[in-house]
Amino acid sequence: MAAFRRIPAVVIAMAFVLAPALTAQGVTTSTQDELNAARAKLSEARGAAQAAAAEYADAEAKQAETQNHINELLDAIEKQKARAAELKAIATQRALYAYTHRDAKLDVLVGTGDAVKAIRQTQMIERANETDNNAIRRLAAINADLKVQQTELEVVEKAQAQITSQLDVKSRTLQAALAEIQVATNALQAKLDQEIAAANAARAAQLAAEKALLAASKPSSGGGAGQIVNGPVVNGFMCPVSGAAYTNDFGGARNHGGIDMFVPTGTPLVATKSGSVSYVPFEGAGGNTVYLYGSDGNTYFYGHLSSFAGGARTASQGEILGYSGMTGNAGAPHLHFEIRVGGPNGGKINPYPTLKASGC
Repeated sequence: MAAFRRIPAVVIAMAFVLAPALTAQGVTTSTQDELNAARAKLSEARGAAQAAAAEYADAEAKQAETQNHINELLDAIEKQKARAAELKAIATQRALYAYTHRDAKLDVLVGTGDAVKAIRQTQMIERANETDNNAIRRLAAINADLKVQQTELEVVEKAQAQITSQLDVKSRTLQAALAEIQVATNALQAKLDQEIAAANAARAAQLAAEKALLAASKPSSGGGAGQIVNGPVVNGFMCPVSGAAYTNDFGGARNHGGIDMFVPTGTPLVATKSGSVSYVPFEGAGGNTVYLYGSDGNTYFYGHLSSFAGGARTASQGEILGYSGMTGNAGAPHLHFEIRVGGPNGGKINPYPTLKASGC
């Protein structure tokens, strides 16, 4: 059942609102310009990744739609073949009977002393012949339909091969965009370090907070069990992964039960709510999965993790639960995120509005 990260909106707003104050606090205009340029570069990289994520999601949806068509054709062909086999058996049986009873009608007429009975028997033979002839005509029609369906199947399968090839290209484009974001993030963090060194204590603390949020969007070497990541909380909800590129790919031809949030492998994933946590390694298409049983009664599902952070426990909001990856059925590293209302078997709702509202 694949960072392109946007700096959370509150951080961007804070950075630009406070930018004019920097020169008053001893930071040179040229240094501030460099910092703003680094922010703009990261924003540009995130925008490119967002576009790549949308194209990838569209290609996945097209692939699923085409596969559904292929499955429908295969099912129809199998049913047609089964019916053709039945009609072929009838036609074969009729041909054999006709060969061995070529004078059956004459035998009926001359072999009985009852003319009425003879006529009735003749009529029965004629009706049987008509039934057999109809079966033969239906067999011919089915064979013609099968040829059409087989031709259509070949066309659709060729289209599917092209879509799959395009999906591979889009996956590589997406991962290249992720790499560009990491380069831009590193450059911005370096500029922030320069600003922090030159700024007064209050401004340095603000810049350090921005740097910490950037760090949360970068791949980690592991560990982190019990570690809390500070971030914006909107209506009691915290973004499960910082700086992801994603689109509204809930539902559709794939019957997609969540939102795919594309980030590099190893990016920290955090608890959106406080609650109890359980881990399931290699859970089918979801790969390594996490179930967060939130304090609000809903279950939050995380899929395709590369590794877990700790074991089953009660977690605080913002606590690192694991790290993104592409285990299971995934063509690019990402977090598959679901909201299940009322529990693990509850109805799946579209997380997209909640993610957007939280600044993800």
